[in-house]
Amino acid sequence: MIKLLLGLLPISSGKILLNGVPITDFDKSEYFKMFSVVFQDINVFAASIFENITEDTNNQDNMDKIKLYSKVTGFDELIEKFPLAYETQLLKVLDDNGIVLSGGEAQKLAIIRALYKNGNIVILDEPTAALDALAEAKIYEQFNNLTKNKTSIFISHRLTSTKFCDRIVLLEGGKIKECGTHDELIKLKGIYYRMFIEQGKYYKEKK
Repeated sequence: MIKLLLGLLPISSGKILLNGVPITDFDKSEYFKMFSVVFQDINVFAASIFENITEDTNNQDNMDKIKLYSKVTGFDELIEKFPLAYETQLLKVLDDNGIVLSGGEAQKLAIIRALYKNGNIVILDEPTAALDALAEAKIYEQFNNLTKNKTSIFISHRLTSTKFCDRIVLLEGGKIKECGTHDELIKLKGIYYRMFIEQGKYYKEKK
């Protein structure tokens, strides 16, 4: 569904409208600029951390934003360990001393990249699956604060990210089964309610 929305797959039937306009009517390159997306599969490039975020080798103008986004995701704790900070090379393709990020670190990098792109529509497709549920909830909440004036879509099987959402859509078998706010779906006591209660047993912080 997300690949269709992004224009990465052709629409075989029906229409997808953006502000009432079929997305097929947009210039594709201009359409892509509207989105900041983090997929489950993260691509890390054989370049510096700075270049991985900005895709730019020279522009240092937005360094304050990069540092802010790094703090939001907790990525700044990793940066502090590297003498070259954001100029640290990633992967060992071009540099034998390049750093290979863990799954969770790569996901944080991808979130920073999406925030930096500053698209009008933000889509996170389970980008924090390698993080524990409490760390995921913290990132989503702070991410939500940074994207208040944007349309944001979060996709997750874990429900730590749902309480602050304006609208929750529960899909099962390719169909919408439940739709509403967190409180509305809890009162409904359907699928969402059962999932939330069951998952909540494992997400509670230890006293």
